[in-house]
Amino acid sequence: MKSDYIINDLIEKITSGRLSVSSRIPSETQLAIKYQCNRHTIRKVIAHLIERSYLVKSIDGSTYVNDVHHYNNSILFLSSLSDYYNPDNIRSNVNEFKLISSSDELSKLLQVEVNSHVWLIKRVRYIESHPIHTEEIYMPYSLFPNLKTEDCESSLLSYIESQYDYKISHGIRTVSPVKLNKYESDLLYLPNQSVVMQIENIGYLTNSRVYEYSISKSRESKFQYYCRR
Repeated sequence: MKSDYIINDLIEKITSGRLSVSSRIPSETQLAIKYQCNRHTIRKVIAHLIERSYLVKSIDGSTYVNDVHHYNNSILFLSSLSDYYNPDNIRSNVNEFKLISSSDELSKLLQVEVNSHVWLIKRVRYIESHPIHTEEIYMPYSLFPNLKTEDCESSLLSYIESQYDYKISHGIRTVSPVKLNKYESDLLYLPNQSVVMQIENIGYLTNSRVYEYSISKSRESKFQYYCRR
């Protein structure tokens, strides 16, 4: 869709700094001419980027680039790190990648039969060589039979939507404080038994299938959000 291309292009410009923080974006007419579309499409794009906090609208109606790195709004959306950071600065270290048989509990979470094949992925995500969070991800083999280790070294959300005819719908997340063990603390360059925020996510496709159950442990012990009325 045209709007998807425009959204992704503007996000790339914002995260790369080509559209600087607090700068005023071009008018709807200018953007419509640039992207060769109508103003209605541009209005939809701007509304979407405001909803995701990439842009902010002032009292006088002007729209400005928001500081996406200052707030932890990524937890509110099913987003990739590349939505907020330059992809060249993102690295994933895959510590474990294998097929397992789903337990009773995991089968319920993924909505698959007991003992079904499930991918287990454990990785650490880095921004400019600094660890951001650990991830423990479970994905049904039946949905992703061709998944490889190298696919897990970049955005899995992008992989899912580009390599398969799937569209991601939404996720249900549970956020809670947890204490890291020694191994986890070392991975995140934190003191042993540090308290961090854990995010459990059950991700759904538009066809209502569960595509993942994941547990992410962030270096942060708190989150700060950009909110509006």
